[in-house]
Amino acid sequence: MKKIILITILVLIVAGIIYLFYNAYANKVQRIKDLENQVNKEGTQLAKLKVTKDSLQRINFFLSRYRGLTDAMFYRDSLRIPLKYKIGDRVYLKRDSSKVTVTDVIIGGSRYDFYVKYKVLFKDKTTEEVIPELIY
Repeated sequence: MKKIILITILVLIVAGIIYLFYNAYANKVQRIKDLENQVNKEGTQLAKLKVTKDSLQRINFFLSRYRGLTDAMFYRDSLRIPLKYKIGDRVYLKRDSSKVTVTDVIIGGSRYDFYVKYKVLFKDKTTEEVIPELIY
């Protein structure tokens, strides 16, 4: 009787151990399948990103020749912000108090030495470039 109980307990212990090993193995197999699916998805995303990168690189190469112009325009626009008068403002010339309209802001020179002039339109449709100190 003791042998039967002992054998039954041993069989149950061995069956429990086999069940635990099988369960762990099944979990590992499922985890491997999940990782394989994830690698396949990431491979597909990588291929899409490579195509997008190539397209963007081509566009960037094309537009890179305009970088100097873009930097100059940004610098010009940053100089316009603190100016007192904007395009379309009605101002007076100091020399003869004639009323004119600002039609453009001209900024020239180099990065370290620049000038600012206003292009103004008179009533008779003539234009003139004046420095900011000559208008109010």
